[in-house]
Formats: sequence, C-alpha cells, structure tokens
Amino acid sequence: MFKGTRILIWSENPDKLMEFYRDVLELKLEEKTDIPERDGIAPDYGYMFLISESGDKVWIGKHSEVKGINKEPVRIMHNLYTDEVQKWHEKIKNAGCKILCEPTKTPFYSEQLPWYVATFLDPEGNAWQFMGTLNSKL
Repeated sequence: MFKGTRILIWSENPDKLMEFYRDVLELKLEEKTDIPERDGIAPDYGYMFLISESGDKVWIGKHSEVKGINKEPVRIMHNLYTDEVQKWHEKIKNAGCKILCEPTKTPFYSEQLPWYVATFLDPEGNAWQFMGTLNSKL
C-alpha cells in the first residue's frame, strides 16, 4: 500500500494554467517553487495547490519537453469529488472550458449513491471530472 499520491501537470506555460486552477477551480495556492539548474537539468518552476480536504495536492510546473496542449486528454482523468457537481459544471462552462460530458448519472448511480459526473478539459486539454451529488440539497 502506498502512503499517498500527488498529481503533477507539466506545462509550457504554467503561469496561465496556475491562474485557471487558482481563479476558476478555486484551489488554494500553497507555494511557488523555483527549481535551479543542476546536474544538466534545465531550471524550472511550478506551483503547488491543495486540492482536497484530505490534503491531496496538484503540482503545475514548467517542463522543457512539454509543448502545446495535451494530445490525448482522456488517457488519464482526475476526479474532483464534490456535493455540487452542477455548480462546478456551470462555473467551468462559463469560464470557457471544453465540456466533454454534461452532468449525468454515473454507472454507479443508486438511491443510496446518487452520484453524477461532469467531464471537462482545462485550458491545456487535461481531463477532469466533477463527481458526486448534483447539488448540496440532495
């Protein structure tokens, strides 16, 4: 068993991507880190965000070998669990994100687990899903 996980997202332009995660997804920016050149590795930098109540984090960093948007966005999807799928879906839709799936019942939907999913791409084509109840009134 592992002790935890952290999501790393590499970008050609992490500053712009950071603004999306901070301003649209409202993630808490914990720090910006500058990584100096060493052992032949080019200098880079990035941003660490708190992504969940349980302490999960996402790192958005500059990488010299990443160019443009993700060419296979649905290869890996990250779920953001929430009691307000509809609210978050509307927020990212209004921000101009590409919507892959409007809020819909998950295959696991039941009376006991009334879960919905809504899938979208961030500005660089990375796939994310809001997963949970449609709104907090359920």
